[in-house]
Amino acid sequence: MSATPQDPRERFVTFSFAAADLLVETTPEGKITFATGAFHSLLGRKPESFLGQPVRELVAPGDREAFDQALAILPVRGRQLPMTLRLADKGRTPRALAGLLFAEAGRPAKLCLTFAALPLPLGKPAGGGAARSVLAAAQSRLRAGEGGGLDFVEISSPGPVQGQNPALGAMLEEIAPGALAGEAAPGRISMVAAPDVPHDIVAVAAALEGALRARGIPGAVAAQRLQLAADELTPDQAARALRHALGVFARGGIEGLAKAGFAGGLADYVRQAGKHVGALRRAIRDERYQLAYQPIVRLGDRGLHHYEALLRPQAIAGIEIAGTQDFVTLVETVGLAGELDLAVAKRAAAAASQAPAPIAFNLSSLSLQDGGFRARLLAQLAGTAKGRLIVEMTETAEIEDLEQVRQGAEALRGLGIPFCLDDFGAGTADMRILHAVPADYVKLDGSYVPGVAQPGRERDFVAAMAEIARAAGCAMVAERIESEAEAETLRSLGITYGQGWLFGRPGPLPESASGVARRRGAAAGKWE
Repeated sequence: MSATPQDPRERFVTFSFAAADLLVETTPEGKITFATGAFHSLLGRKPESFLGQPVRELVAPGDREAFDQALAILPVRGRQLPMTLRLADKGRTPRALAGLLFAEAGRPAKLCLTFAALPLPLGKPAGGGAARSVLAAAQSRLRAGEGGGLDFVEISSPGPVQGQNPALGAMLEEIAPGALAGEAAPGRISMVAAPDVPHDIVAVAAALEGALRARGIPGAVAAQRLQLAADELTPDQAARALRHALGVFARGGIEGLAKAGFAGGLADYVRQAGKHVGALRRAIRDERYQLAYQPIVRLGDRGLHHYEALLRPQAIAGIEIAGTQDFVTLVETVGLAGELDLAVAKRAAAAASQAPAPIAFNLSSLSLQDGGFRARLLAQLAGTAKGRLIVEMTETAEIEDLEQVRQGAEALRGLGIPFCLDDFGAGTADMRILHAVPADYVKLDGSYVPGVAQPGRERDFVAAMAEIARAAGCAMVAERIESEAEAETLRSLGITYGQGWLFGRPGPLPESASGVARRRGAAAGKWE
């Protein structure tokens, strides 16, 4: 007869190690307070060296977004069912994460996490938004001054590359161990090398071309590295330029990067953008843009709740602008975000006085961190009728001063203007912002909506985020809704409001709320 531990605590630890390699206890905020297990063999360090560190650092960068969501949900639900993710070791070892909330009366709550070997072969890695994870990793390198580069790989093939091989990012991660890769668009992959495992991007591209040819997919592979050194730039300038580079690459590939001015790196792009300050300031002053209004309805009865004012820039001589995001990024890069935000707020307020429902308009988190901007905005909106406006805060760069944003949100709410956090679920800082900033609404990032009508990961994430919003006292708005199945699923998950082509495309304001019903119809694709 084998011996068994006499202390119940020893027995529990024994049972835990039977199922898991790593045992971790954290604060609700995710700081490690206890660690034991096979840390040295898996992560190369002793368990005690991780004490006080963010638990997300145990997880591979490409899976941290999904991990952050799971960690935020755990205190609400009390339990995290097993989910697949990868550790932050060189081999990106797959493990199953599970967790439990441990709360005793009179004592701080704790999160108990286990990382266990998978009983089955690894399937799809945890977490969507691989391109967002690449951007987050590159921005982190920039802010830390670690250098390196953001690599762009483009596949020119006569066949449908994505359809023949849907795992291009995974292929690149195999070719360049430790790298983080994600498809920005079909056949266009962005990639960041592991800090301690640099790679030759030319050799990586050649290896990928050979691997594709072995699969019967012809075509050439081109690659370019964008150096992350940006000593001449502020962190915000560099972060926005980096985000813009990824957007340009997704639309126009490597050739598009050169046309946009990225051939010489981030600093060169910002220098070239600075030449357009005068033209952009005149465009803002002369209102060389339109506001299109899209209805947001109550999912329960489909009644109109409010409109969102969407910026639509006009052509500006001498400046190549592919769309709204290009225009906004360029404006922010040259330091004119506040001027644009004030101009849009003024037009939205004027429209709201005649609109059949309140109007929401966007403000950059960059502007809200500026005390001078906030004073001008509040003075400008002070005379607006209560309940006619809603502010949606967009986060185009990492928020440096949450306290300033909090003050801005409270001041707006004091004027009777509700506050909304846009694109909830798109970034790793969402929970931190939601905890610090008082909000009335959160808007679900539209990338989650297309798969929500089918059971699976997307629906689970949306349900969890809706639960978090309710716990924070916020109503949730879901955008990009195009089908009745999506609308009904979102309603059943507890989401209050919906926006998308199903309810109406952006266009002029109707004369009355009843005009919304006449203007619906994504199939027609037009406003009457």
